[in-house]
Amino acid sequence: MQNHRWQAPAATLANIARLDQSETLAVLSGQQAGFLGGPSLTVWKVLSTIYLAQALEAKGCPAVPVFWMASEDHDFEEVRHTTILDATGNLQTFTYPTQPLGRPSIGSIVLDDSIEALLQQLEMALPHTEFTATLCQNLSASYAPGHTWCDAFARWLHHLFAPFGLVLVDPRDEQLYRLTQPVLETVIHRTPELIASLVKQAQQYQRSGQPVQVQVTPNSTLLFLEVDGNRTALLQEGNRFWLKSAPERTYTASDLVHILRQEPLRLTPNALLRPVLQDVLFPTVAQVVGPAEMRYLCQSQVIYESLGIPAPARWARVSVTLFENRHAKTLSKLGLTPESVYRGPQELARQAMTKLADSRTLDCFREVKATFAAELDRLKQSLRESDPSLAEALDRGREKIFYQLNGLEQRFLINQAQRHATMLRQLERATAALAPFGKPQERVLNILSFLVKYGPQLVTHSYHQLDFSTSEHQWLSPVPVGRDKSEAAGLAPR
Repeated sequence: MQNHRWQAPAATLANIARLDQSETLAVLSGQQAGFLGGPSLTVWKVLSTIYLAQALEAKGCPAVPVFWMASEDHDFEEVRHTTILDATGNLQTFTYPTQPLGRPSIGSIVLDDSIEALLQQLEMALPHTEFTATLCQNLSASYAPGHTWCDAFARWLHHLFAPFGLVLVDPRDEQLYRLTQPVLETVIHRTPELIASLVKQAQQYQRSGQPVQVQVTPNSTLLFLEVDGNRTALLQEGNRFWLKSAPERTYTASDLVHILRQEPLRLTPNALLRPVLQDVLFPTVAQVVGPAEMRYLCQSQVIYESLGIPAPARWARVSVTLFENRHAKTLSKLGLTPESVYRGPQELARQAMTKLADSRTLDCFREVKATFAAELDRLKQSLRESDPSLAEALDRGREKIFYQLNGLEQRFLINQAQRHATMLRQLERATAALAPFGKPQERVLNILSFLVKYGPQLVTHSYHQLDFSTSEHQWLSPVPVGRDKSEAAGLAPR
């Protein structure tokens, strides 16, 4: 059993047993197996899944949280990096160094010895707190040489969510695939019909101005085939299928059915078919999804209807930024809102300096420029009436005047910035933590950045503090209410 192999906690094994009972439903979500757990949005998606399952339980409907690891995906470049905040508050990205041959499914990749050196580098980069050693030991136990990419990911998730009974699924399992075989055979034989319906749907979306998340053409299919270690899309016309990357390699529907029966792991679904297969395997009452998934599930509705499979409800995951008190204080001192961090570091620094700089001098600059502009406009109007040739010369002179004034103002701000360097460094750290690389924190930063400071209780604390009923973005303090910031380890750089 998969979860036994991943050292699943007792709560998970109990939930697996409950899934054997006919009245038990599944609340399902999924994600790519990101390196060292991936960006923190994975945590928020899992917690949303757990919440919904527990909410159904409270209403008398037995439900189990299930997380589907996208082990069939072949975009290794997208998942082999992870980013943390180091001990100085700067961003550091760690990349698994070994590239697989070809483009295999991620689930088939096995960690080699290079993972040990990388984890040592990670431990050196993280803040040194009372939690660092244990955190890194647990991470090393999950991400050990010889573990597959998804086995390591699964072990780490079981460690993070041990109290919650999360059930994990790796679809690269021959027993699971054989359970979906009848549906996949139907899809193979009905591919032209299914694709025609999806193309028609996409055309309707385009006419109404709606985005099409997954592009579909008349030659598309819903399947990938792994050949010589490369997972590649299949294309089709009538009863003839071929590899997108090698059109000379062709197959009939019967050929694909034969592969499905003999080597089921070679034939895998695309993003539109995958949720349908999930709901064939599990009694799914709801899928917890992000914004992009919500859009492609709307496209998948055509497949559900064509195959006569009931589509589950959709529940949006929470969207979260962990907002440390020190960063909240920095922004407050500068008169900035949390959302202002998305304006970019240069614009943010400029806004900060207008707050920090001598306001009387800045007001004087504004007044002088406004006065110059008004008087030059008055002079230009007079010249147009008496000597139009000089009006154009005045425009050139105006540009030089304002160039000099703006340059002087910029030099003033630079001098002021040097006087307020400490506050600006604090702003840089806040920006790195809240909007790393200008993107939402949940899409970039690994939760390790906060687990090392606040300990394993951070996951449970977040679960109890978040509002899972809202679609509004939430700015969550990682420090439990009533606990002073100074009690949380590791807030000061080493």
